[in-house]
Amino acid sequence: MSNNKITRAHEFFSGNAGSYDDVVRLTTFGNDQLWKEQIIQCLATPMRVLDLACGTGILTFAIAERYPKCEMVGVDLTEKYLDIAKQRVETIGRPDIQFVHSSAEDFRNVEPFDAIVSSYLAKYADLDVVTANAASMLQPGGLLLMHEFTYPPNLLVAFAWELYFPILQAIPSGRFREWRKAFRGLPKLVRETTWVSDLCHIMRQNGFTDIHVSSLSFGTASIVVGRWPGISRR
Repeated sequence: MSNNKITRAHEFFSGNAGSYDDVVRLTTFGNDQLWKEQIIQCLATPMRVLDLACGTGILTFAIAERYPKCEMVGVDLTEKYLDIAKQRVETIGRPDIQFVHSSAEDFRNVEPFDAIVSSYLAKYADLDVVTANAASMLQPGGLLLMHEFTYPPNLLVAFAWELYFPILQAIPSGRFREWRKAFRGLPKLVRETTWVSDLCHIMRQNGFTDIHVSSLSFGTASIVVGRWPGISRR
């Protein structure tokens, strides 16, 4: 991440780890669970998956539950989020799920992965670095998949989207108070990001094939997935 993006990520996710799961579920009207199900459906019985910007491990654990033999590695920049994820590992007794404190750009791993996934990372990430790193860590035929918010192209949906964030910012609930910086900053970030077209272009430059974009929930989010055809490192 650039310094500005790192600063923004720290501002948005400081002091709110304990409420993250509830806020994501409530503010997306339950769509987050549906979006993660779509991510899981893109995977084909993977044995090793890397989850970048894993947060509290929502997607990490969902993949692990669907594929009990799959070894999971979750990476996140915010230690408080990882603390929650690590507590869950102890609770469910899955030593094959590991969590690492690192930025997505700085993480490296010798043993390759069958898939590298992320949810809500693309608008903050240095996509050139993340994509190049993914190419060095994926098995031949492995998938790079990124899911993120997008600005809805439909004018009516965009109008409702623009009304929604001021409502979130005005909610007096103490549970949402720690999210006000994120609620204030997120709309501008989503309006301005060109992550979908940028990522598709960067994937092609790095040799990824079978690149596909799926628009979700009236264009309020998207999934971009590409396949790495490179040489095995095992």
